[in-house]
Parts: sequence; C-alpha cells; structure tokens
Amino acid sequence: MKELKGCGMRSSVGFLSRRKLTGQPLMKEEFQRRRLAGCTSLYKKDMLGHFGCVNAIEFSNNGGEWLVSGGDDRRVLLWHMEKAIHARSKPVKLKGEHLSNIFCLAFDSTNKKVFSGGNDEQVILHDVERRETLNVFLHIDAVYSLSVSPVNDNVFASSSDDGRVLIWDTREPPNAEPFCLASYPSAFHSVMFNPVEPRLIATANSKEGVGLWDIRKPRSSLLRYGGSMSLQSAMSVRFNSTGTQLLALRRRLPPVLYELHSRLPSFQFDNQGYFNSCTMKSCCFAGDKDQYILSGSDDFNLYMWKIPKDPEAGGPGRVVNGAFMVLKGHRSIVNQVRFNPHTYMICSSGVEKVIKVWSPYQQPESLGDLEGRVEDKSRSLYTHEEYISLVLNSGSGLSHDYVSQSIQEDPRMMAFFDSLVRREIEGWSSDSDSDLSEEAIMQLHARGRRTTRATPVAPVAVSTGPPLPTTNQVAMATQPQLSCERNMKPFQLPVT
Repeated sequence: MKELKGCGMRSSVGFLSRRKLTGQPLMKEEFQRRRLAGCTSLYKKDMLGHFGCVNAIEFSNNGGEWLVSGGDDRRVLLWHMEKAIHARSKPVKLKGEHLSNIFCLAFDSTNKKVFSGGNDEQVILHDVERRETLNVFLHIDAVYSLSVSPVNDNVFASSSDDGRVLIWDTREPPNAEPFCLASYPSAFHSVMFNPVEPRLIATANSKEGVGLWDIRKPRSSLLRYGGSMSLQSAMSVRFNSTGTQLLALRRRLPPVLYELHSRLPSFQFDNQGYFNSCTMKSCCFAGDKDQYILSGSDDFNLYMWKIPKDPEAGGPGRVVNGAFMVLKGHRSIVNQVRFNPHTYMICSSGVEKVIKVWSPYQQPESLGDLEGRVEDKSRSLYTHEEYISLVLNSGSGLSHDYVSQSIQEDPRMMAFFDSLVRREIEGWSSDSDSDLSEEAIMQLHARGRRTTRATPVAPVAVSTGPPLPTTNQVAMATQPQLSCERNMKPFQLPVT
C-alpha cells in the first residue's frame, strides 16, 4: 500500500508502531495533529433539525461534548455530538424562543447556561439542564455577537446594531443599566473577551474595523488594527486560545491575522475562489496550537489555511496564497464555522438548513474521503428568472412562518442567495445560466479584488414591504421574518 503524506497518520496502528508506548501525555495530541496534517480533505456528515438558515453554532467548553445552534426558525437547539453523529438522538429545543432570527450564541464556562441573541433585540439566558429561561436582557436594536467573561460566568458582553458594546452582569436587577464599553454610529458585528487577559475585549465594526478595548478605559479603543487601512468593514473577530493573536474577517478582503499589540497585519490569507462579500460570516482558529484558521466563502466552500511559522513568509503584504485545505460539500454560502480541539471536528453552517460536520475520522454514514477524490456534484445557480418565479409562486414572498417545520432544502432561499452570488459574478446579469465553475469563481474573485481599494459602500436601506417582480426591488426585498436577515441588512450590495 502506498504511504500517504503525513507519516502514515491515517492509521492509528501505523502511528503506534512508530512510537514506543511509554505513557507520554501528549501522544493523543500529536496523533491528531499529524493526522490532520496528512489530510487534503475530510469526511463530512449533515445534521438536520433546523427549519431555516443556521446563523449561529458554538461548541461547549472543556471537550465540546455539546453543540448549540440557532437560526431563522428562532429556536435554540442543543445537540449531544456523539449521539447526534451516531443518529441515536435528536437535538433538544430549549424552551425560550426568540421572536425573530437568532444571530449569536455562547456557553458559560460550566456549560450549564447558554446565552442567545438576535434580531428581536434581546438576549435570553437559558438553563441547559432544565431547558428553562432564566433571564432576558433587553437591547434597543439587533444583537449580533455575545461573549462570556472567561473569569466570571455572570458577566457577558454583547455587540449590537445600535453601535454599542455593552457589558452585562446577570446578578444585577432587571432595571439596571449595562456598562457601555463602546459607542459608534455604526454597528458592532462581533465582540470577544481575551481568554487570558479578560480586561481586554476585541471588536469588529461595520465601518471602524477591528479594535482592542480595555474595560477600565471605556469609550476609547486601545488599538485600531489595520494601520492606514483601519477603516474597513469588519464582521468577525476571534482571539486564539492564548490571547496573543486576533483573526478577523473583512468585507471583500482576505482573512487577516494580527499579533495582539501590533496594528499591522501578520498575515493575510487568500486562495483562488475564496470571496467574502454577499453575507455576514464568522471565522475561527483550528488545530491543537491554533496553527490553522477557518473561514466560509461565497463560493459554497470552507477554507482552511495554515499559519506560517516564518514571520517573514508571504513577502510584501504578508499574503499567504494557497489554502491548506478546501472543504467542498455545502450547497450554498457558508457563513459560520467552529473547531473542536478535543475531537478535531469542524462544524459549519449558513444559508442551508443543515449543520455540516467535518472530521479526519470516518463517522457513521459520512461521505467523502481524506484525499479529496470524492466530490459532491456541484449544482447550477438559480437564474434570476427562476428566483422571481419561486417568489411569485410561493404566495408569501420571502417571509416564513415555519409552520410546516420542514428540514428539507428551501429553493426560494437558495435562489435568493444565488442571486447575490450571481450579482457579484455577472454584474447582476440575468441572461446567463452559469454554475459555480472555476471560471465563474475566478471572475468573482477578480471582481472583488478590483474593488478592495475602493471606499466602503454604505448599506442600502432595507425595504419592509413584499418583494416586487423587478430586478432592483427583489434584490433588496426583506420581511420582518426574513431568513438570514442579518446577512443582508448590514452589507446589502448597492443597486445598480
């Protein structure tokens, strides 16, 4: 048998035969590290339970035994990962239900409580064991991100569409005002406590870019990342596990890595086909030592890059060209991704109703392989005419009541986001019947790169009426219950 790259790490027997079993405590970590390093793709499996777009996913702490998810169906679902993977149980629905789309989730350090926030301008605190609602924290606008203090489970931060980052204490009386850390005219899309220095908080703002804050010095950031290009549209920011690095996503720009105390990028990460323009996305670190980064893309793929050990790698601009791995299998835009360092599982979600689980280990009824030889057949993008037809024939525009509780693919929602992708690829031309071919993605990629130096486009006002059968109005149409509403409201593309 031909030995594959990775020193035979596809076989546990091959690994153990190369090592003397002397009880080394890091043997498991090394095995998993080397196994992932030997892969060019991963096994994949779908978890079904939501009735709409899945906008938020989070692993539990200390092992990732649980996954919590939320989305457009307004429900918070709790998955026992091992049982879900082996189809031995369905997800549990927490009793507290939002009034609109869920955008963000967070576990406390004990995994006994879950925080959820969303478009209904509130954060709900759930008891995991009893499934009951413990408290509700009202905001004045949509809540986009949550982070629990690493040293105090009673304290959490929220970022909102009203341009504020608030620090809350769950022990305070209901009428108590939260502590305002930051206030800008533009929306904060992401917030995270530093896991080692909890007085430090990182943020991503739709106009002001990525910032670092000290809770002892509110209203003024310690650091604005990006140097001369700090005023960029940022949508996600994450610390690594040691709190020494920040990973951020920016609209129409590659993912970027910063050292904590340096405003200039350490690296930017790019690959042919990667593009981030049509929707809001999150990112994360991966690997036992945070040596990889992950981000979804508008081309329906999930990208993993390896962080170079050489600080001078990438040349001018420090751009790492070429992903370590491109994970294919989603049927629409990939928005959310999380990595479990204990099991090496990756979960991703987005426009589809599924949560996709990726692993270097074969799971029951999983698809794919580790060499990337087995690929799902790519589907064709819906045409603009097909999208209009689906909307008109539905009789309900893009609104959803989820009464049918269907977990099946929703053609209308897929077609809507196809229209956004097509708009980027073809300049909103409706007379082409292309699919996500390499040529089309290269056009998308090149088009985005030509606009990266342009002044950020102001958000387009969102219509609250039903969509009309015209190009521009259908492109902008939303409803109060619109699926993936967060993905269009802040970053709606300009009408041309």
